[in-house]
Amino acid sequence: MFLIRRVCKVERKDSWQVAKLLTSICAAYEQKTDRGTATIYISGVGTPAEEFTVCAEWKQETIEANRMPNVPQSVLNDNAELFQLILDYKIEFFEVATDEKLAERS
Repeated sequence: MFLIRRVCKVERKDSWQVAKLLTSICAAYEQKTDRGTATIYISGVGTPAEEFTVCAEWKQETIEANRMPNVPQSVLNDNAELFQLILDYKIEFFEVATDEKLAERS
């Protein structure tokens, strides 16, 4: 199992719009794939932080290339708007240390 996090650095004024777009993007993928339900969160607007970020985080069993034929049209539209609002973007991948993996590797 893997945890994936999309991190968008934003201006304060755009935080909630970016959160709305990430929610829409994640929902489209959740309907089409076995991806877990995403959690969307914001730092720096109502919390202390060094910069303003909006993140989407979810779990999925495998990591595979996201091929264009599998991308919902709504995601393409939302991504176009999203990338106009963000200052910087990265995606992070983590392998979840499940009980099974811990037992296997100990």
